[in-house]
Amino acid sequence: MDSTTQGVLAETIGSKSDADASRRFWLAHMRMGFGIFLLESLVLLLYLHLSPDGPHRRLLWAIIMMWAACALVGVILAPVIAARPWRSTYSVTWTVASTYAVGLVALLDTGVNSPVLLLLFLPIVYAALMFTPRSALVCGLSALVVVTVVASVDHHLVAVEGWTFTLFGALAGAAALSVAAAINRSHIEAHEKRLVAELAELAGTDELTACAVRRVLRQRTEEEIERALRTGSPLSLMMIDVDQFKSVNDSFGHVVGDQVLASIGAILLENVRPFDVACRLGGDEFALLLPETDTSAAVHVAERISRDLASTGDVRVTLSIGVSSLDRSMPTIERLFDEADMALYQVKRAGRDAISVRDPGPSPAQWGSG
Repeated sequence: MDSTTQGVLAETIGSKSDADASRRFWLAHMRMGFGIFLLESLVLLLYLHLSPDGPHRRLLWAIIMMWAACALVGVILAPVIAARPWRSTYSVTWTVASTYAVGLVALLDTGVNSPVLLLLFLPIVYAALMFTPRSALVCGLSALVVVTVVASVDHHLVAVEGWTFTLFGALAGAAALSVAAAINRSHIEAHEKRLVAELAELAGTDELTACAVRRVLRQRTEEEIERALRTGSPLSLMMIDVDQFKSVNDSFGHVVGDQVLASIGAILLENVRPFDVACRLGGDEFALLLPETDTSAAVHVAERISRDLASTGDVRVTLSIGVSSLDRSMPTIERLFDEADMALYQVKRAGRDAISVRDPGPSPAQWGSG
């Protein structure tokens, strides 16, 4: 199977599960993030209650109550946000904004000496768990900018200079660790994604012939029927049976029989486009799903496959091929497969080594593959 076709099959198998897993990941972490932000708000409200004589207490009560309300709304709306494509941008924006909100509260409280500045470590940790290295770097730099601004505005900086440098150094170290952790996590996630894609490819590929398995064919057929109905494009299915394959195994052994099947699989894959599906149904039975292909074009493909097989290998085998196209009066996967099976049965009844077509309608046509 060529790499493009493998990618299509792996993507088909894994796309839905990947999307669900990504949504669950973001939902869990966004709930955690908003939950921690809500807890921070409650802790700050307790801090304000225990320090009623500090500056700007009424304004700070209003700001932090607003924080708590926003965090509560975020927890409620987390399932909606986690399902949106802009969830990552939203999370980064919210996290960066929270660092500047902490800086504002610290300025209104006691400046660089305010314990509120310790909350800047939380966005840095959250960024390490959630974001790309670049976004984690942005969050870390935002925390350092906040400390720098608060320190430059604070008129009592000289009295707390040692604390300021310690806090700045600790935040700088935490930011560096956050970026490093994000880089390592990104590498691990990329590796796991490659492994999942490889497993999906293996699960959807027949080991002997490198063709797709029956499950993939059925899934892709359902998708292509829906697309054909939506766009008005043709869709054809080819059922292929190796003629008297049992005699090959009996005469030459199963090793040679496997080699014959592998050769047929290679010929099928050489004659399909990246969006076609070459499938081994089992044993000596194969199928080709040909989107955007009418029966006439499908017959040309079948003839080319038969010719290629005739000129390949030391063991002479022939193919019986049944071709059907989508019946728009009954556009179901069952009807498409039944029509191809009936066409294949007609070939076998007439003597094998031929191509039979059942177009939507009562009368089949038949060609010899010569």
